[in-house]
Amino acid sequence: MRTFRKLLIFLFVALNLTPASAAQTFTFNGNGLGHGVGLSQIGAKAMAKDGKSAEEILKYYYTGVTVEPVSDWYDIRVNIGHQLTSANLQLVSKVGFIKIGDLRINDPKSVITFKYTSAGITTTVKNNKVIVNTLPPAPTINIQWSGTRFLDGPTAIVAFNPGKSVRYQYGDMDLTTVGKAFEATNTVRIKDEYLYGISEVSSSWPVEVLKAQAIAARTYAIATSGIYRPSCDCEIYGDSHDQVFVGISKISEPKYGAIWRAAVDATSVDEETGLTITYMGNPIDAYYSSSSGGVTESSLNAFGTDQPYLQPVADPASLRPDLNPNYANWTRTINGAVIAKAFGLLDVNTLVINGKRIEATSINGIKVSLRLETFRSRVGLPSSTFTIS
Repeated sequence: MRTFRKLLIFLFVALNLTPASAAQTFTFNGNGLGHGVGLSQIGAKAMAKDGKSAEEILKYYYTGVTVEPVSDWYDIRVNIGHQLTSANLQLVSKVGFIKIGDLRINDPKSVITFKYTSAGITTTVKNNKVIVNTLPPAPTINIQWSGTRFLDGPTAIVAFNPGKSVRYQYGDMDLTTVGKAFEATNTVRIKDEYLYGISEVSSSWPVEVLKAQAIAARTYAIATSGIYRPSCDCEIYGDSHDQVFVGISKISEPKYGAIWRAAVDATSVDEETGLTITYMGNPIDAYYSSSSGGVTESSLNAFGTDQPYLQPVADPASLRPDLNPNYANWTRTINGAVIAKAFGLLDVNTLVINGKRIEATSINGIKVSLRLETFRSRVGLPSSTFTIS
């Protein structure tokens, strides 16, 4: 018996039949930041430095489009806090007041705390940690502050804190229970109140790239507006799900805030319209990202939907370390368990890139394929332009 067992062990070793094991980590080397579809912000910056206009930049990155006036004099519902269980609100200006139902608060020292409960959102007003007022739980709470289109009075500025404090001057706010949390939304006018708060590029960049960004952001908002999303009680997210929106923090930046505001205003044609990117007369899905892997990506390869105006174009500036120091080249190592979860597998033994897709094979031979962009977003890689070490 011992001799037979020794023979089996010898055969396993000799024939390399040792049991397979899942890879512990995978290392990726890549270029660029974001999905790479449409406008490349780094590329646009380089073009602006070379003297290109905002319209020339946009027509380069979006194929066959027109830049023309489109109505933007209407409101959009922006999510500014997703799946919250608590949040704070405070008046930060020396004048004005906050209105919640019949309750008026004009003391900047007062902190209003909202918390999710199964009965609805509770509202507690504290002054120096002493409770001065409470409101019964409610499924939806509307918050207004003076100096807006919605409520007259001296201009008030409020700070809302669902994790980090952001200041708001325009619009009004709703807190609405969705599932076992609540959503916070800010309703603002696209033309100015919304665009003034877009924080996608540095306001210190060349003016023409700021104008290009403002036009792209307006177009994206117009194309998104009118489509209500119950999961966020919104039409558009105020973060990287859609476009980063930071209230008046953007135009309040010392020195540069006024430059961004001027760039937005420069793309406004008249009281009711603003410059927008269109294709065959309709506003486009104006996707954009920080940088690409040297060539922008098509919407078909990234998202599975083909748009004639979202086709690959050369983007060499994204590969220049002087313009893109952190993402011209990058390396990331990802745990094998994270990779397996992205594919819906228990483990991953090998990864292979096939064109614009990536295929994982488990220890027991199960194969699953994903688009590179889907894989990137699931595992947190900077871009979908990468090789596997």
